[in-house]
Amino acid sequence: MKDMKTVCVTGPREIPKNKIEYVRQELQREIEQAIADGFTRFLSSMSNNVDLDFAAIVAKKKKQYPELYVEAVIPYSDRVKSKDKRFQELMPQCSGVKVISNERDRDCYFARNRYLVEKSERVIAVSDGKQKSDAAQTLRMAAAKGLELRIIDISDERIE
Repeated sequence: MKDMKTVCVTGPREIPKNKIEYVRQELQREIEQAIADGFTRFLSSMSNNVDLDFAAIVAKKKKQYPELYVEAVIPYSDRVKSKDKRFQELMPQCSGVKVISNERDRDCYFARNRYLVEKSERVIAVSDGKQKSDAAQTLRMAAAKGLELRIIDISDERIE
């Protein structure tokens, strides 16, 4: 995995209903561009609709590009027992799973975000403009590290 170019995704917990299709189209476009740019390892925390959509799109692309590697980055071990149907359907389609912590605590989410940034060269970020969120934290860490940022803006200020 050392020679694999890696991209991760981050985004807010909730996407406004009127922007869900836009986000999916943009994720599709960004994933296709990442593949064209030579990225083969895709990291997803599998924790919200953005992460799950990202993982689903990449899993589908694996049929066309079998070299793609989808890694689920899980903040704590009990998360794999989630009752979320979509999460459970997508987990077996992942190439690998990284569990950050045995315990669920505040630090496990920060550690997950740090792992995403440390392992990636590019971050695809769905941004709602809010500054206090896991996605915003991940984006700040990625910017501080000088990673390539691909922003999908869904803030209210965005002109459609």
